[in-house]
Amino acid sequence: MESIKDLRESAEDLFARVTEYVEARWNMAVLQTADKTADIVSSVVAGLIVSVFGGLVLLFGSIALAWWIGESVGSVAAGFGYVALGYAVLTLILFMIRDKFIKIPVLNAFIKRFYYEKDQSKK
Repeated sequence: MESIKDLRESAEDLFARVTEYVEARWNMAVLQTADKTADIVSSVVAGLIVSVFGGLVLLFGSIALAWWIGESVGSVAAGFGYVALGYAVLTLILFMIRDKFIKIPVLNAFIKRFYYEKDQSKK
């Protein structure tokens, strides 16, 4: 009788420890997911802020360049046309090299941020 009681207590203790372990693992997984999600979201927000300001610089720089070219050739409309043509050529080049220089590096950066531990990604 005593051994059955000891066995029952051991089983209950084991069950309680396994339950605590599973709960701790679950909490750790939730915290890791929250950490990685916060890291990705903060990177995206920072990237968006930099992109907005970079876009404004590009916009006003393009307007200034177009105006200057227009003054140089005697037609402001032609200056804007030349700048638009330059952007069209740049867009065509970026479209042709998008997989190698844009798509793959972005995917790799996302995978590194999400799947690797912080210690490994800094090496």
